[in-house]
Amino acid sequence: MNARVESHVYGGPGTAIHADLDQFGTVATLLNDAADHVARTGANWKTANLELGIIRAKAPLCPKLLGKIATASMGMAHTDGTGDAEADTAVHMSLNYQLVLRHADERAEEAEMLMRKAQTMADQLTDAYSLYSEADETARGLFGELLQLGTTVAPKFGFLGLLGAAAGSVIIGSIKEQSFNPVYAVTGTSSLHEGMLSALGSAIVNGANPITRLWRAGTGLVESDEVNQAAGMIAHVSTLTRNILVGNKVTVAQIHPKKGIGETTSIEDTLNNVHDMRLNGVDYGSIAIQKYRREDGTTAWMVTIPGTDGNFDSPFSWFTNVELMSADERQRKAADSARMVDEAMRQVGIQPGDPVAMVGHSQGGIVAAVMASDFTDKYNIQHIVTAGSPIANHPIKGDITVTSIEVNDELVSALDGAPNPSSPNWLTVRGTSQPMGSGTGTEVEGSGDHKSLSHDMNYMKATYQNAKGNGGTALAGHERHFRQVINGELQETTYWRGRIGRK
Repeated sequence: MNARVESHVYGGPGTAIHADLDQFGTVATLLNDAADHVARTGANWKTANLELGIIRAKAPLCPKLLGKIATASMGMAHTDGTGDAEADTAVHMSLNYQLVLRHADERAEEAEMLMRKAQTMADQLTDAYSLYSEADETARGLFGELLQLGTTVAPKFGFLGLLGAAAGSVIIGSIKEQSFNPVYAVTGTSSLHEGMLSALGSAIVNGANPITRLWRAGTGLVESDEVNQAAGMIAHVSTLTRNILVGNKVTVAQIHPKKGIGETTSIEDTLNNVHDMRLNGVDYGSIAIQKYRREDGTTAWMVTIPGTDGNFDSPFSWFTNVELMSADERQRKAADSARMVDEAMRQVGIQPGDPVAMVGHSQGGIVAAVMASDFTDKYNIQHIVTAGSPIANHPIKGDITVTSIEVNDELVSALDGAPNPSSPNWLTVRGTSQPMGSGTGTEVEGSGDHKSLSHDMNYMKATYQNAKGNGGTALAGHERHFRQVINGELQETTYWRGRIGRK
């Protein structure tokens, strides 16, 4: 029996989806669909009105239309004076155009009024759902900040509490599964991840000095980038170490794998493709770039970036994550994976005005966020999709659309120590892992009957499928925007491999 997830949607154009409230999203979608249908009906009535006017204009000499009561011969009259003349004639009947035209106008007005009512009701449901979404996210963020505050003031108690919660989760989870499973140490403490990581970041930045620690505890209630500041401090050491051991030169070359990825037409396709890069054995340290010819003759690009591969000479090593998470723009841009993606995009010929969409899993998503934050002077990045990526504090440009997929107990996406911003351009689909054996939610392919780490792409895909199945205008709006960016015929898919060395 595989694991299952249920999804919440936060941000976007105002709609949130929750397992208990998904009816609202569905009804809002149905009302919008009904409004579109009624609008088309109203347009048909207006068209009928115009067509009737044309027909009437074609019969200007008709006595009936001129207001005269007359008869018209329907056959030959008897010329010999015999027979019944009335039997050879019939009263000419004509359509009451004025009545019909007035009726068409009235039905068109009624259709327009009904359309407006349906749209208003849909908007009100959307607004109500948006308020729920914002309250849910505000409560989550406040809990994290308060947990950070308490742990910063009394770090021993905070981290002892975390260890106790982790141990208890392992014991309870293992008893339920009837076998020891240490994964519950991570998944069972998911509600504590962001707050504890923020506290850890604050401790690294401020050290043991009690005055600065207390000051940071107070400012931490309004700031959320403690982890990123700490990452910047660590990166000074980790980058130097890596450069000494491996080197700092990035070389990028095109490769030709036996099996690659398919065409990208939707956000769901992007998740499948970034997963297929791994499943199909495309060489480590590699990305895919797809070229699309749009209907207007312009060129659009899709960049697919897998996550950390753990190889020492790869741009996507474990070291690189720290640089990408830095609060310092220079450190982020200097990260090996960011430089590798930039060079591949340059070599493939992406021009400054070409629309670009990007997708990445884990470190790949952080790279996409860095490109959308720090490389917008070189590329016209319009939409990024991230899966399991801690990017809440990256300064992504406000006009770029961001679709983030996360799972509540995966830990990695919580490494930023804060929930993602919630805005019309930034939508987060957050999956909630269901208890093992649950029959609710979307099944996670290949997860098995024991609790496993939910950072895997199968969890990300199931999370998005569950949200998509629930409906909702916010998700539909992001799908529509993504299609508009690509919106063309696939010309080619190229693959680019990066390596780190001394020369």
